[in-house]
Amino acid sequence: MLFPKIDLDAVVQVNDMFRVDAQGSFSTTDEPITSVKIYPDYTNDPLITFTILPDCPEDFYLDWAYEIPGDYTVRVELVSDSGTKELDRVVTAISEAEDNLQSDDSSIYVYESELKKYLPEGRNSYKYIHRKALEEILDYLYRNGKLNPDCTKITKDQLITKDIQKWATFEAILLIFQDIKSSNAEAFNEKIIHYLEKRGEARSRYIIEIDTNRDNVIDEKDTKSYTAVSYFTR
Repeated sequence: MLFPKIDLDAVVQVNDMFRVDAQGSFSTTDEPITSVKIYPDYTNDPLITFTILPDCPEDFYLDWAYEIPGDYTVRVELVSDSGTKELDRVVTAISEAEDNLQSDDSSIYVYESELKKYLPEGRNSYKYIHRKALEEILDYLYRNGKLNPDCTKITKDQLITKDIQKWATFEAILLIFQDIKSSNAEAFNEKIIHYLEKRGEARSRYIIEIDTNRDNVIDEKDTKSYTAVSYFTR
């Protein structure tokens, strides 16, 4: 029997490299894999395919990037002498504007330039970490009662300014060090403690302008949130 497996990001930014990881795919001993095929855009262009021989299962991957926003079907197909079995996953590619990340790699490297060498294989940026950092910030706001006037959760598309860049940057740095600390636990634990303090300071001194009515302009009809405890509508 054949058992395809795919690990990848559900959301990526256009032109940002990510990895289609099929290394977890396997077969039973009575049906050895003869090749692995990876289709990065099976629905729109099934002729684009990459065939990998089974000699090295650690090579069952494809590094890829999309140039145009949209939903893409990624297919991994296991081939044996007796047949094939495929597995599909959908990846959504979004524009930089839609991603609306509040930090970037350059803001990280101002504080920790050595993190360039810790980029995981299959990545050419930490955008996936910045995306997670923004999710953490939005979750923090929600858990601390920072809501829209109609009591709904603030979403990333409502953040117009970059006044939380330091907060987002320290949030991202923390996520990275927490991920890689096993390679140098003692030193990185000190870094984590340091950036926990920096993050605490940053998120206690922020101004967030929220596009409450979603017209892409901050005006008197919209909302501003000052520091960790002030929240009012003008």
